[in-house]
Amino acid sequence: MNDHNTREDRPALEVIGEFTTCAAKSYWIALVLTGDEDTAARIIFSGIHGVADSGKVFGEWMCAWGIGVVIKACVALRTDELRKEKGSGEYWRAKAAEGSTIELQQAPFSTEGLRRALLLLPLFPRFVYVLRVLEGYSSSYVASILNVDEEACQAALAYSFGAFAEALMPVQLAKEQ
Repeated sequence: MNDHNTREDRPALEVIGEFTTCAAKSYWIALVLTGDEDTAARIIFSGIHGVADSGKVFGEWMCAWGIGVVIKACVALRTDELRKEKGSGEYWRAKAAEGSTIELQQAPFSTEGLRRALLLLPLFPRFVYVLRVLEGYSSSYVASILNVDEEACQAALAYSFGAFAEALMPVQLAKEQ
């Protein structure tokens, strides 16, 4: 069996499925980072249209690359707000120590609910959480993308863990009952 399938000898539904999965993930990330459906769609349409024509290995790489393009577009779009909010490592450590004031509107039993819960996080910790936890980027890479020091990213990540866990608490309580 040939593992180096070209687009022509791969089933069309397989290629479409891979593209759809990548596009859906990219859109979800853009939606969480921007908080706006139209903006997220615009970013996706301009960022990953070439994935559909790629082979499997190249397509996986292109999807990861495309998500990186989406994240950087979201950072560029929200630069001014991120700059105002990022504070310092000391600021976010203090915020984490205070505890979160986030109140979940609806229990997140779905991807949509998780998105809504993530949107409750302040912008900077939300970006750090998505990039570090959901996308698995290193602390140094996240700091470079957001143009901050690693200490601020680590403190914002600690804050986001507490705030996100607090937002998800009603789900755990509902499951236990």
